[in-house]
Amino acid sequence: MRTTLTIILAFVAHIVSAQVLTRCNEILDTLCQSKLTAVYLYTIHTSDAERKSVTDSIQLALQVGDDIWKTWSFGRYQFEKSDSTDTQTCMPFMHSETLMHIATTTVGYPKGTINSIETVVPNQYEVTEDIEEPVWKKAKGKKTVCGYLCRKATCEFRGKKWNVCYAADIPTTAGPWKLHGLPGLITYATDEKGIHTFQLISVNEESVPITHSSGYPELKFVYGENNKSTATTKVHPYVKVTREKCQGMMSEIFGDDRYPSDPEYYMEWPSVHYESDLHVITKFDGDKYSFRRGLEVLDKGHHYQPLELK
Repeated sequence: MRTTLTIILAFVAHIVSAQVLTRCNEILDTLCQSKLTAVYLYTIHTSDAERKSVTDSIQLALQVGDDIWKTWSFGRYQFEKSDSTDTQTCMPFMHSETLMHIATTTVGYPKGTINSIETVVPNQYEVTEDIEEPVWKKAKGKKTVCGYLCRKATCEFRGKKWNVCYAADIPTTAGPWKLHGLPGLITYATDEKGIHTFQLISVNEESVPITHSSGYPELKFVYGENNKSTATTKVHPYVKVTREKCQGMMSEIFGDDRYPSDPEYYMEWPSVHYESDLHVITKFDGDKYSFRRGLEVLDKGHHYQPLELK
């Protein structure tokens, strides 16, 4: 078993007032500095348009500060940290984010609330809600996860029963997504039916800005010699909605039986507005990617498995 993770970055997670203009022309507000970053393998058991069982997976980064923590795709986290200007490297993780309906979730921002960025093409939606504290019950047994001997707990949260493990050796109450509140980092979490699973694969001490953007970039690629590309960008603001409205919209659209075989079926709805000339198709490593307003449109999807049922 590993020894207790030593947190030596004593005061790095205090709120700082800073803004950064990214390579994509996003204005990022720095909320605080992280103490550690935990990386998880997140899997969803679902089915394709032919009802064949499939397992989708993506790596997620959980950046942990003192009072704020943020879960988002590991690929997007790496891209923000890097100095790379090769926007083509975004495409594989953008595809997984779209396929699995990955949100960016920040607990503790603004103070006492959870901020979530959800995607329903052609828009991204910003949801702010009060923090709901899961009510945990201790469970018998222990389990080693990623080298840490962990205790077990269960809770009912947002319509699902969750079975989790947590490492008291990692002193934080954070966890992936909106799961939190145990005396140690949540290292493993799965719902009772085994549809959604978060599995810790690494933990690193680091002081890295935890950021928030007020919009999302639309990238347009122009190809030159040797298939090298340059990109122009336009930043679209998030559409602010309530959690109830966002959940209802996602369930109605993604939960429709037409979605897996025709993910664009709802684009003709009167309530959906987009500019058709912004539909861009580009190729990367032999794969085709289609976009509306900078957000990928899938050729085929999988049956929707919501994290929250209420």
